[in-house]
Amino acid sequence: MIRIFLGNQIYVLLLLPLFIAGFVTINEFTQYFEVFPELNLGFWGSYFIESNFWINYLSVGLIAFNAILANYLFNSNDFFDRNTYIVSLLYVLFMSFFHSFYQLDGILISHTLLIACLFQFFRLQNNSDGRKIAFNGSFLLGTAATFNPPLVIFFPVIWFMITRIRPFVLREIVLATIGFILPIGYASFFVFEYYKNLHWDWYQLSNDFLQPKTIIWTTIPILLLIGLLSLLTLSYKTSKSSLRFKKLMAILKLILLVGIVIGIYEYIQDGNYEWLSLTILPLCFFYPFAFFNKSSLLLAKLLFYALFIFSIVKFFIK
Repeated sequence: MIRIFLGNQIYVLLLLPLFIAGFVTINEFTQYFEVFPELNLGFWGSYFIESNFWINYLSVGLIAFNAILANYLFNSNDFFDRNTYIVSLLYVLFMSFFHSFYQLDGILISHTLLIACLFQFFRLQNNSDGRKIAFNGSFLLGTAATFNPPLVIFFPVIWFMITRIRPFVLREIVLATIGFILPIGYASFFVFEYYKNLHWDWYQLSNDFLQPKTIIWTTIPILLLIGLLSLLTLSYKTSKSSLRFKKLMAILKLILLVGIVIGIYEYIQDGNYEWLSLTILPLCFFYPFAFFNKSSLLLAKLLFYALFIFSIVKFFIK
């Protein structure tokens, strides 16, 4: 399985719908992740839907889209010396542990917008005008925060994301700040206009789909081992890579840090780890390097298959 996705044959992307359909089908039989008649879009409100079967198909389509989009971002920025499609497989596998995989919500939409934001920021060059890109990327990230409110923590982080690639330019930072605040301002106005109340208890929205402690304390350690192995092999790769590669990886590390922070906060508040899905995006970019390194290849494969097997077993653990 891993070998064909590590290759550069684009046809392997046709296998993604099979993996996604497999996870969704098993969930239909076991009802491990319950699909609620409610569409939660963060600041844009929650909507009850009488017939909710179509929500499943929307999430499936967006999962596949995000996986392919993330993979294209990886290949188009020449992170490896040839095209690989392992990123798309990793995204599908990692996301199968989260409720957003099986029901469309603001968290999944925020992933799409965050990937689009990275497309913008990765276009920044050291010696070119970055005002337009800074505004567009920040606007996309601010829009992502309206669908997934914990992402408001990115507000000061965007300055570091931009200045990791190019020197500090005040006008770019100001435009980035405006770009990030604008969609949040619109969303806040929407909430106030239609609900006449700005409530900030969005951290409790995941209470309805708490997972068993057994799943949490098995999934997190495996992901932690994958993260540590990825960062170790990435440090070896970074020491021999271009300055631009190092800068792009630094942006992804900032996203990983934000994901860990809000994931810990959610677990303390709710005993859940749904927000930890933000860490999936940078992990999908880091973990492939463990497969590209001969010294870590065996361990990388063992962890992958352990996670893959557990991704199926989890449905039958109550």
